[in-house]
Amino acid sequence: MTRAATPKLPVDDPIVAAAIEWVVRLRSGEAGDEEHEAFARWRRSDARHEAAAAHLEQALGTIRNLPVSALGPGSARRVLLASPSRRKLVRNTLALLIAGGGAALLTQRLTPLQDIMADLHTATGERKHVRLADGSEIWLNARTAVDVDFGADARHIRLRDGEIVVEVAHDAQRPFIVQTRQGSMRALGTRFLVRQEDGDTVLAVLHSSVRIDTLGGSNDVLQAGQSVRFDADRIVPIKPSASAVAAWTAGLIEVHDRPLGEVIAALRPYRSGFLRITPQAAALCVTGIFSLDDSERTLAALAETLPIAIRRRTDYWISIELAGRPS
Repeated sequence: MTRAATPKLPVDDPIVAAAIEWVVRLRSGEAGDEEHEAFARWRRSDARHEAAAAHLEQALGTIRNLPVSALGPGSARRVLLASPSRRKLVRNTLALLIAGGGAALLTQRLTPLQDIMADLHTATGERKHVRLADGSEIWLNARTAVDVDFGADARHIRLRDGEIVVEVAHDAQRPFIVQTRQGSMRALGTRFLVRQEDGDTVLAVLHSSVRIDTLGGSNDVLQAGQSVRFDADRIVPIKPSASAVAAWTAGLIEVHDRPLGEVIAALRPYRSGFLRITPQAAALCVTGIFSLDDSERTLAALAETLPIAIRRRTDYWISIELAGRPS
């Protein structure tokens, strides 16, 4: 007997929302046998429900055996569904899985969810401005997470992921320190940018000065207008101006004779799917000011001015490569 093919589920189907509810509920730590049985009935009631569950299980493993959130019973569901922006991120992530993205796609899209318990965080495509308890201000780029620890002797910000700009309120008794995986930066003035990358930290000083102390013991003091990249041992000056690096606070990408790969990297936190670029295309140099909030318009402008081709498998999976040579 031939088994019917499992139907594809459109990512904008309302069933996606129901699938999200089930996954979050069954991982919340509160789900008992009755809810698992109800989920089984939901799966059997419609071939599209079964398709959604089957795709999720293919990427995640059997849903019943998924680990309960470390947040504790009930916390996962409350946190994940607490705000529209968080729910939108979860919806986009699981929609991609249901569409057939697979486990690798899950890893890329769920990374921000690992930081949902951070004191401050943003979702895909979201920026945030917050005034801190001491009067300092912080701007968070998309997919950013930070912890805030203000004590009697010091003010600490831990950048888990993403990118921030801080404007520091004066407090002679409590230094203001931003920590990343590669070291710490102590404000000697007021305004600077910090970006956490995979193996490095980027620092751009916008006003006054900042002292860097790497985990390996290297240190330096940067003045306004200077930018560096550092790991645990080395501090290396970089070319982009501090003002250009911070253009995202206005929703822009500003580049001057920089590799296209940098522009695409800046766009990724503003898109719900994969945005891939080949090494050859990434090496092309580009100058201009582009929109972060309208990434489709930015991609179109790049395609008009550079010898690149934009290939779309779906709206969620885009590949950028050098345009083919004429035959």
